[in-house]
Parts: sequence; C-alpha cells; structure tokens
Amino acid sequence: MVLKILYEDNDIIVVIKPRGVFSQSSSGFEEDMVSLIKKHLGKDSYIGVVHRLDKPVYGIMVYGKNKKATGILCNELRKKNIRKIYEALVEGVPSENIGKLRDFIKKDNNISRVVEKGAEDAKEAVLEYEIIETKYSVGRYITRLKINLLTGRHHQIRLQCAAHGFPILGDHKYNERVIKEKHDYNKVPALAAVVLEFKHPKTGKEMKFKTDADF
Repeated sequence: MVLKILYEDNDIIVVIKPRGVFSQSSSGFEEDMVSLIKKHLGKDSYIGVVHRLDKPVYGIMVYGKNKKATGILCNELRKKNIRKIYEALVEGVPSENIGKLRDFIKKDNNISRVVEKGAEDAKEAVLEYEIIETKYSVGRYITRLKINLLTGRHHQIRLQCAAHGFPILGDHKYNERVIKEKHDYNKVPALAAVVLEFKHPKTGKEMKFKTDADF
C-alpha cells in the first residue's frame, strides 16, 4: 500500500488513512498506519499517535515524529484546540439544517451506546452538523452532512447520528437497516475526515489540511 503524505517535516507527518487500515499499531497481521509510516521513515523511527480514526473510516491524520511534538499535539487535542471536520452520507433528513447533538455515551467493548447523564463511565459527546445537500435515491432520502467533531468519543459520529434518527449509510454497527439486511454487510460507513486544523507543535504556525471525501 502506498502512503499518501500531505505534509512532512522533522516534527510531524500528515497523511491520508485509507479505509480498512488501523490508525495505530495492530497486534495482528493487518496493515496499520504506524507500520506504513515506519516503512517510509525507517523501522526504528519514533511515531507518536495523536488521534484515531475508526478502521473503516477514511481521512486526514497527523502523527508526531518525536516525543516532544507528540506530547504538545496530544495536549492540544485534550484542550480541544485541534479542529476535525468530517463529511458523512446519512439515511434520512435531520430536523434542522444546522444543529448540535449532545449525548452521554458509554463504551462497552467495541460498541458504544447512549446512556443517561450520570451513568457510570458515561462521557459527554458533542458535535455540530450542517446539511450540505439531500437527494432521494434507492427508495430513501440520503443527506450529505458536514460535521464538526467537538469531542472525540468511541464511534461518536456513527452512534450519535444513528441515535438521532439519521444513521450513516453503510454502517454495519449502528445502522439498524444495514444490520437487518445482511447483503449490506460488505458496505462501509460513508464517513470521512476531510479537514484537520492545528498549530504546529514547534513553530506555532496554523496548519490546515483538506481532502475530498471518497464517496
């Protein structure tokens, strides 16, 4: 697999993660982004994981090339200073053209669910969305959304969209129609990380990267 690099210097590397590839080191024999970057930089290179994308999700990621840069970026992520914009195709039409989803979610193994505020291990999940366009196709309305992820919870976008009545097209974990119609299992969620913005960990320069969704 060829590594697609958007930017690289001595401190960071910004890449496109393909669908079906783990964003961090994998214990199995499947390819992962850390291994792919090490093939480019050298097997003994330091690669710091700053954030993650689900295995079936496509999009932009930044990795640190040394511990200092990685630590600074991770701290910026905790302070919500790294901006991540996604695009998604969802089934149905949200009730508002521009809206905010706020839920409390709990991770249980490799699945998450919406729970009551105050539930044990519940974490707040917040995102903003905007409708780009809506079309009628294959017997249902399909809406393209722009999503500003304000918190980074496990499967957050996929779960929240489904919980609010507009599940992501092709999502076999949270889209009930896809789960029931087994011939759709080969599909992957129509979700992509298309914009990443952050300050360079060494220079402080504002960095912004864009890509087109692959659907």
